[in-house]
Amino acid sequence: MNHLTRNCVALTFLGASAALGAHAADAAGGWTEGEQNGVSFVHAVTEDGPSVMLSCSDRVGIRATVFLNGDDLEAATNGTAGRIGARRVTLDTNSTEPRKGDWAYLRAQGRLISAKGWQGKRIFNAAVTGSPVSMDIFKLGERSFSMPAVDDQFKSFTSNCAATS
Repeated sequence: MNHLTRNCVALTFLGASAALGAHAADAAGGWTEGEQNGVSFVHAVTEDGPSVMLSCSDRVGIRATVFLNGDDLEAATNGTAGRIGARRVTLDTNSTEPRKGDWAYLRAQGRLISAKGWQGKRIFNAAVTGSPVSMDIFKLGERSFSMPAVDDQFKSFTSNCAATS
């Protein structure tokens, strides 16, 4: 759990620092690309609820962060981190079989952070293929959403992140 906690705290600070810039694409319903401390990310507010951030991690490849309350990046990264726990999530997309795994969970912010490489990769692939995502979250229920279409911001992120190749 220490490894998971350390990674989640680092990602929390990354998100808070990244929120300092303007996020016009979020308001327009597309992807917003950014970089903080050498870590590339893209963020999008989905039409169906949650917002999603994909970041490039040397340790796990693509890391997915799902903001369950659907806030834009700035609103989602403000506030106290609180305790970090874990939630068992069954992740399903149209292009893959459902698979269960633990995600880090920041309850105070309503934020899930992928803990394994396959989790972020599935969210990334769903964005590329336009596949809807369904997450059955222990004690929180099911959340389904579709991400915006791939745009220039997303393509730029992909070209800057070695984990996407």
